[in-house]
Amino acid sequence: MLLEFISNAKLLVNTLGYKIFDSVEDSSIKEKEDPLFFYIQAARGANAKGIIVADGFAVLKDSVIAASTVPSMADSLIRLRSELLQKGIIDASFHFTKDYIFSSPSLAAAIVMGRRANGRTEWKTSEHKSIKDIEEEGLKQKKS
Repeated sequence: MLLEFISNAKLLVNTLGYKIFDSVEDSSIKEKEDPLFFYIQAARGANAKGIIVADGFAVLKDSVIAASTVPSMADSLIRLRSELLQKGIIDASFHFTKDYIFSSPSLAAAIVMGRRANGRTEWKTSEHKSIKDIEEEGLKQKKS
């Protein structure tokens, strides 16, 4: 009975758009045997690894965010960054303590880099292809 209640609570909260109970294990990443990893290495120590998941973009455990933010960073992004630090999702040395799902690659990139960012162009594979590049290649293949 308790498990049914928890399941219903997760469904309701996710329906409202909050991914607080989601983990990478709960997402579609488990269905993929060989996920495509994306990376950001940027100013102020940012060094992160992530993957595209059904509900957005997951930044993986041990990724490092920039130690500071730029003055022009939006207040909402600064608040989210602070919340992640307060909740222990990001530790005092700016490392993710667990995998965390963001609603979009851009939000993930902004938190990692400490500034506004277009995640479709900032996250790149080890072959230096951005999410945008891969999406465009996929469209070209569909047209062929």
